[in-house]
Order: sequence, then structure tokens, then C-alpha cells
Amino acid sequence: MSPNLSLFLLTIRGTLASPTLEEARKLHNSTAGNPSNITAAQSLGDISHMVYSPLEKPKKGAGEFLIMDIWNSTEGLNTFFADHNVQEQAGQIFTKRDPVVWASAEGFAGYHFPAPYGRNDRVVAVVRGTVESREKAMTVHNGIVGQISAAAHKAGDLSHEAYFRLAPPNSSEPLEFLAFDVWMDAKGMQTFYGQPEFMQGLGALFMGQPDFSVWTHPAGDWTEW
Repeated sequence: MSPNLSLFLLTIRGTLASPTLEEARKLHNSTAGNPSNITAAQSLGDISHMVYSPLEKPKKGAGEFLIMDIWNSTEGLNTFFADHNVQEQAGQIFTKRDPVVWASAEGFAGYHFPAPYGRNDRVVAVVRGTVESREKAMTVHNGIVGQISAAAHKAGDLSHEAYFRLAPPNSSEPLEFLAFDVWMDAKGMQTFYGQPEFMQGLGALFMGQPDFSVWTHPAGDWTEW
């Protein structure tokens, strides 16, 4: 990646308004996945749009939903979501939602390993919480990643990325950190994360209990790019 290329992660996590995941799929594809909306978003800097549902199926209703978009322009992102129609369509998809824009955590270790041929399953593990400072978080985080990356890949981990919530300069808001991994093996992931050493590392990284969630691609043909 070029050092001059700034990319931003938009996460939208919320509860689906539709009674079933199949109805949510149709609604998503006719709104966010409408060709005119895709063209408008891409013209403003939306490079990638991926959708996920929880690995554990909901007991009732369509459950939660996670959208992860990569943008190359915060101005374009703000312009797109300022549109009344876009906001109205988002309100149709979700009963409640939490949209957050994240900037890449500079200096934080990450990796992207190629997937072996035929290993096509994808599971996304997301951890989010507050940290004391960028410097302390980077030291702890990079120490963890340096120790576990090879073992994590052996268990089925393909990538690791780290972000900080985008905030105005000198903001007094808590420093919020997010990291996500893409796995090709759900069982390997569960075994790896079940190790006490891993959980201890998370405890050293975050202030308080972080939010940890696991997602996979929902069934059916969802419009993504």
C-alpha cells in the first residue's frame, strides 16, 4: 500500500428491521445494492462494500447485521450519507444502527496471508474497545501480534488490521480502538481464541471489557463490491 493512500473503514452495525434474513437481503439489494446508489458511492470514494451476519444464528427475527465499507475520502463519505434518500434507505434496513468511521492505526502491526486454494470460508472476528493511549496500545498490540501471527495463521487466520475511531484533533472523547481478523476456519479460530494467553493479551490492551463479535457472510446473493 502506498504511504500516500489514506483509507478509511466505515462500520455500520445494527439490528435488521426485516423479519427474516432473506427479506433483509432483498431490501439491501434494492437499496444499498441498487446500481444507481453503487455508482454514486463509488464516484465519491467507496472502494469496497461487504456485509456480514453473526456466526451464531439469532433465536428470532433476522438478527444483527454488519456492513464494512472501505472509503478513500471522508469528504465523499460524508457527502454520500448526507443525502436524504440514503439515510431513509438505511432506516429501512435497520431498526437501530451504529455507524462509525475508522482510520488506519499507523505503526500498528498487521498482516495479510494468501489463502490456500479451495479454502473459501470466511469468518470475521471484530474486537472493539477503549485504550489508554496510542503509544501504550501500540506497544502491547504489536507485542501480541508478533508472538501469535504464525500460530494464528496455522489455525486459519488470513489477515489482521487495526484502526482508531476517527475524531477531531485534540478530541476529549475516549480513544476507541478496533481490530478485525479474517479467518478461513471457524473451528480453528474458536480454538485459538479460547487460549488463556490470548484473552490475557486483550486484557492488557483495553481499558475495561472490549466488545468481541464474530461474523460470516449471510446466506444468499447479497450485492457487494
